[in-house]
Amino acid sequence: MEMSRHRKVLSFYKKHKRMPSITEIMAIFGLSSRSSGFYVTNQLVREGIAEKDSTGKLIPGPDLFTLPVLGHIRAGFAAPAEEELADTITIGDYLLGRPEASYLLKVEGDSMQDAGIQEGDMVVFERTNDYKPGDIVVALTEDGYTLKYLRKKPNGYYLEAANDKYPDIHPREGSIIGVVVSTFRTYG
Repeated sequence: MEMSRHRKVLSFYKKHKRMPSITEIMAIFGLSSRSSGFYVTNQLVREGIAEKDSTGKLIPGPDLFTLPVLGHIRAGFAAPAEEELADTITIGDYLLGRPEASYLLKVEGDSMQDAGIQEGDMVVFERTNDYKPGDIVVALTEDGYTLKYLRKKPNGYYLEAANDKYPDIHPREGSIIGVVVSTFRTYG
């Protein structure tokens, strides 16, 4: 994969929040013919940088957002850092087990802070009926949607916050929408 081609498309995507058209591909790469633009577009698709939707428009491909994995870093005692390219992964591959069933929510409030989920974090959840006590779930109760631990007592399920300031929720009605599979935040 030609990294400069990858960088140019990624730069366009970051600036415009969309993939370029054929005419824009021609401008980005200094091409004078539409056939050259189509050739480069097909190269981008082969490299996984782009895909085509049902109408033929370019959409981000799985490799547009790849990042290099440089190795490991200690979070305990310091150790000499060694930088080596261990692999590359896409953020989507890392965060999403089932992309077709995955959704993103922005966290409001501090009820899950002791689980490491802070206000402003993004959580990825998968719609599923496969949940168990101890999972962090997205639940619909009579009061609305909430993010909590799913717990079980002999008389049924309830929802527990990860912050002692909040009481347990014993919904009279509701359902589990999905299970949280990952969370992330940005700094700065």
